[in-house]
Formats: sequence, structure tokens, C-alpha cells
Amino acid sequence: MDKKKIAIVVMSGNFLMDFAGPADVFGHANQLRDMYEVVLISPDGRTVNSAGGLQINSERLENLGSIDTLLIVGNDQESNYDEFYTWLAGAHNRIRRIGTIGVGAAIVEKAGLLLDSNYFHTRDGQLYTSGGVSSGIDLALAMVEEDCGRGVAAAIARKLIFFYLNRQAYQVQFGTLVDTSPIAVQLKEWLAEHLHESLDVGRLAEKMNMSPRNFTRVFTRQTGISPAKFIEKLRVEAARLRLDEIDEPLEQIALRCGLGGLVSMRRLFLRHLMVTPSDYRRFLKLQKYENCN
Repeated sequence: MDKKKIAIVVMSGNFLMDFAGPADVFGHANQLRDMYEVVLISPDGRTVNSAGGLQINSERLENLGSIDTLLIVGNDQESNYDEFYTWLAGAHNRIRRIGTIGVGAAIVEKAGLLLDSNYFHTRDGQLYTSGGVSSGIDLALAMVEEDCGRGVAAAIARKLIFFYLNRQAYQVQFGTLVDTSPIAVQLKEWLAEHLHESLDVGRLAEKMNMSPRNFTRVFTRQTGISPAKFIEKLRVEAARLRLDEIDEPLEQIALRCGLGGLVSMRRLFLRHLMVTPSDYRRFLKLQKYENCN
């Protein structure tokens, strides 16, 4: 059986993980089914420089022949690739799947093919899009699942994703004092409904009918942590649970849980859970793969 050719379009300024991650997925699939041929190409066939300065050799389009899946990792916004756009506009009907990773969606749009973007990955007919970096791995796993089944995709995920530990390992640790503190227990339920709001010591003290100074002193003595740290932990745990239960964009989860934005959310997840939000979501997807097999 002829192998399916996976052509990954790379450009200068790419992050290595944008194309190396998906390439690894198809490479691991070959160890189980031996059905893919993965090649790196660029619009002009020249050597490209990654964002980290590494040089990447690529092939020219005319040397490829038939393409089953085209993955576009676009980043070089300053170069003129009109010839490539024209080729893509004319060739897309002969390609079974076209996927974009990160800003590769802009390349597809310049060729006249429109995509509805989503944070992780989505599909519209033959067109797929993903948010970039590690979400490109999710896109490649979805394609392998289409071709080889969920079992093969799950086996690859187990090899590539190193944090498929028991989910209990990813819970925020509050400490036993917080669990038994009267003041923390009284506040916890109310705070859960107001995490998206501004929560300073003054507001919490007012809720407990105490002065800010006395509230801070009593709370810290009973729980062993400051009110601000307590709220931070509650927000991270609320975001973790929301990732667990609801499929919505990370930005929206960050706002709903009072974490400010993606940058702040990522920093706090690493501090308290030692995993990024996107990696934690991928861990959940891996568990879903395993539970369905």
C-alpha cells in the first residue's frame, strides 16, 4: 500500500514545536502502522531559520508528487509567497486534508480558503486549524485517529505526553489548617461565587464584619496563609475544575475564575500545579482516549 504523504510547510520564524510536534505524531504512528511519509517543504524550497536560529532544510513543491495531507506552519509575514498562494488555491481540491498550525491560517486565507479558527483544533470539510505550538500535536493526533483509529492515537499520546499521572496529583494543595479553619470554611462558599470579581482584604473583612487589620491577623493565624494567597489558590483550583468539566477557551476560563488572562493563568498553574493549563487539558484528553479503549 502506498504511504500517505504528509507535507509540512515551514517558514522562517517558526517555533520548532509547531512542526516537530506533529511530525513526531506521524512518525510514532509509523512505528505502529507504517503508513505515512513525512516531508518538510517551504514555499521556495530554501533553508529556513527557526525562531531559535536553527536552520531547517526543506524540499520544493514540485518534487513532492501527490500529497495526502498538507500542514501549513506560517510565520514569515514579510516575504512574498504569491507563487505558493496561487499553487495552494489551485491544488487544494487535490489534497485530502489541509491543516494550519498557528498563524498558518493566514497563509490559507491569502490563498482564498477561509477557516474558522479555534483555540485547539477544529474542522470544516477538508480544512483543519489549530492554535499553534503544542495544540498542533492535538491536530495531528486527531488526523491519526481518523486514519488509524482511537487506539493508535491513544498509544501515541501516551508516548508523547509525559504527565498522564493520576488526576489527584494536579489538585491545588490548601493544607489541613485551611480545611479546618472556621473563617476559611465560612468564606469558601461565598468566594466560589465571586472569584471573577475584585477581592481585596477590605471586602473580605467586611463580609466577616471585621476590620481589615484584624481579619488579616485572624485569617493568617487560623490558616497559615494570607487571604490573598488563599484566594489565589481558590481561583487556580476553580480553573482546574472548569478545565475538567467544560470545553471552553482558556481565555474565557481565566476571566471567569478571576485569573486575569492567559499569561497570569499559565504562571499560576505552574506555581501551584507544576503544569500549564494547555498541558493539563491535554492530560485530560489523554485520559479520555484511554477510557474509550
